[in-house]
Amino acid sequence: MSFDAGRAVQEENVIPRLLTPATRICIAPWPRSALAILLSAALLAAACGTDVKEASEVVLARHVHTDLYDAYPGIPSPAGDRVVFADYAADKRSLTVYDVVTGVGRAVTSTPGGRTRVTWSPDGSRVVYVDRQSDRHGVWALDPATGRESRIVDPGDARIDYPRLLPDGTVTALRYAGADTAWVAYAPGVDRAMSVVVDRAGGWVAPVRSPDGRAVAYLRVADGRAALAVTEVATGETRTLAADLRLGWDRRVEWSPTGGALLLAAAGTQDSLFVAWRVPVDGGPAERLERSGRDVLAVTPLADGRVALSVYHTRTAVGLLPVTGGEPTDVTTAGSTAGSTSAFLPSWHPGGEALGFITFSWRRVRMPIDFDLGILDLDAEGAPTGTVRTLLSEEGEDYGAAWSPDDRWLAFHSHMEQSDDIWLVPAGGSERPTRLTHFGPGADTGEPDWSPDGRMLAFSSHGPPLEGNPGSVYAVAVDPATGRAAADPVRVPLDGFQGYAMGARFSPDGERLAFYGRSFEDGRVTVYTVPAAGGRPTVVISFVNGEPYSAPEWSADGASLFYSRNDGVGPFQVWRVGISTGATEQVTTGALGALQPSVSPDGRTLAVTMREAAIEVVALATGSAVAGAGSGGW
Repeated sequence: MSFDAGRAVQEENVIPRLLTPATRICIAPWPRSALAILLSAALLAAACGTDVKEASEVVLARHVHTDLYDAYPGIPSPAGDRVVFADYAADKRSLTVYDVVTGVGRAVTSTPGGRTRVTWSPDGSRVVYVDRQSDRHGVWALDPATGRESRIVDPGDARIDYPRLLPDGTVTALRYAGADTAWVAYAPGVDRAMSVVVDRAGGWVAPVRSPDGRAVAYLRVADGRAALAVTEVATGETRTLAADLRLGWDRRVEWSPTGGALLLAAAGTQDSLFVAWRVPVDGGPAERLERSGRDVLAVTPLADGRVALSVYHTRTAVGLLPVTGGEPTDVTTAGSTAGSTSAFLPSWHPGGEALGFITFSWRRVRMPIDFDLGILDLDAEGAPTGTVRTLLSEEGEDYGAAWSPDDRWLAFHSHMEQSDDIWLVPAGGSERPTRLTHFGPGADTGEPDWSPDGRMLAFSSHGPPLEGNPGSVYAVAVDPATGRAAADPVRVPLDGFQGYAMGARFSPDGERLAFYGRSFEDGRVTVYTVPAAGGRPTVVISFVNGEPYSAPEWSADGASLFYSRNDGVGPFQVWRVGISTGATEQVTTGALGALQPSVSPDGRTLAVTMREAAIEVVALATGSAVAGAGSGGW
């Protein structure tokens, strides 16, 4: 039965602003082998001071993500015997399925696609998802044993999202046709006749039908906040169960097997991490499950009564190793709280006596918008002395500290004064920074690099956003006496180049620039060199999945380049390629991976960003609940 969700709304049994700043929590001791259960404000009066049961946990799968910044949750099958992950490799969304018993993961897709909103069929025999690639758009099902994919819903000219396959073969999804949004059902069978279940479903996110088919749960999103709601299909009666939620990249809601509660990952207005929530449908007190110091990205009920949490593990640090190769040694996290403070994108003092890098406190809810520039002093042998201290702290996003060759100036990228530009400040001085470029917000300007004579800075940028520039290499002349721009920045001509240009590094003799280029067609990353004044770029090497957020780095003799890649599998590592020969060798080793290489002035040491980015799917024991909460069954 169809109804107008925009008009037939009754707000009953509302739990107002469930995750608001007033929310208090009771915290149990947190052993490494257990997951403490925390209480929301709705449970405070009944449960504060009572015992909190600790739930034993089992790790179902752990997956190292290939994309640097967007990690998507692992989703277990109903039986909990397999876990599927969506991941990026060369701009194609691939699917990997892990066998829980063996711990072995296998990539089950090989063709490019825009696979997302991944779920399982109710019997666990197929993986179900949306493919957003224009020539494949629709709902697809994949046999994880064979890797065979088949499109089970073709929406035609409409757009479709958040699909769910029901036990009888029906597919429900949000359907967008022009300005109209509806929650629809595609009937089983070859023809897949479509019917509108709820019209005017604008603002809905992640709708999912209740086990008895009588209601639909979903998130209503507006102004950066979300509310959790349940609507009765027959009557249109709507209840809001939670408000002021913040959501992650991959948004989903799940019903408990009995239909008595909803499960989701979200954060309140004062939360700096995403946590798991169990929200009773009858308006009872909510339960909060939190993983210490880690974001929970998804909550999935299993058929045997357990609940699985998809937990995000990430940290970055700066490491050192000989340019000849080896495993980097972390030099920036000693004495810091694990998982809280990170460092990345290293650069060297021109005398080799210090390392500069970006520091920030990582939280996925509040993306790190206040980057600072940190510094670590080094002794004559290149070993760290002392602890990390602040080199530059301005409000906003400051990164890519680059000392001028004479150690007079520090160039960096910043968003100060609503900019997205290159700035300059005296090294060690207290003067206010000077803005060298004026591209403005949205330019996505990268970190700068000095020419050997200290009279030029090279960088990549979209430039003035209104130009429709996908990314180019720029240079700006600098007066080394005054630290001011000697002229407007100029775009370095890249004759015949088609793609996104990212990063720029001067060769040791200043004659050439190295940069990354990402192809428009297939997303492959290529290392190029080009004369510093511009010309036709020369291909050095091309590979499947590269790290284009920094730049290739020259060896001290200018004969080779260091770059990062992972070829779509495992963590990134730093490689070296001979410019004249094309011969390659892997330079870094280690489980954490390495990227953003920077060579010391004497050419003997490589500084890299060490990065862990993994999703761990953890299943809690059957019947995990808060003591005395009276929450009933799941």
